[in-house]
Amino acid sequence: ARNTANAHNLAMRLAAAREDWRTARAEAEANWQISKTVPGLASAWPAVTAPTLALAQARLGDFTAAEATIGATPADCYPCLQMRARIAALLGQQARADRWFARAVSEAPSIPFAHEAWGRALLARGEPDAAIAQFTIANRKGPKFADPLEGWGEALMAKNQSHLALAKFAEAEKYAPNWGRLHLKWGEALAYAGKANEAKAKFARAAQLDLTPSEKAELARQQ
Repeated sequence: ARNTANAHNLAMRLAAAREDWRTARAEAEANWQISKTVPGLASAWPAVTAPTLALAQARLGDFTAAEATIGATPADCYPCLQMRARIAALLGQQARADRWFARAVSEAPSIPFAHEAWGRALLARGEPDAAIAQFTIANRKGPKFADPLEGWGEALMAKNQSHLALAKFAEAEKYAPNWGRLHLKWGEALAYAGKANEAKAKFARAAQLDLTPSEKAELARQQ
């Protein structure tokens, strides 16, 4: 039972990374059906699996279920606090999202992940300068963590500074050379910087790598 539950949990995480939220939700629910019968798994479920299930529910538009799921998670769980913030951000509750991100940062001040997620949320709401501030902190706490470097590049693009974004994307590539989104955004920055041939090469590279459905659509618009 434990191995089957772990397999469902892994499938859930992979589906979430692909933004396949229906599969992520189904795998999380399958995990629970097994986990609730095993004491050790049942007690770990709120912190291990529930946060991703809550995000999947929110991304599928079922915010009532998402709030119920995340509301039952531990108050001192770092991933849970981040997910509370991300769900609040999806609801457009910016102040509430910021409070939860701040709680997550306070819970684990030496870890970069909450800062990176906070930066993404700020970028999505059109605050690139505030996003860069969070990506900067994340980069300082995790200098080999590619995500904040890539996000920093996207924030610079949002400020119409694509020429500066190129250096951030190049640095991120050192740590995540096969990340589809990185090459997609790098190609966009090169195109904005007037480097059409280099942009075309990056788009071709992105097409060879894993992309989410939204990233695939974005790439199609560039080609």
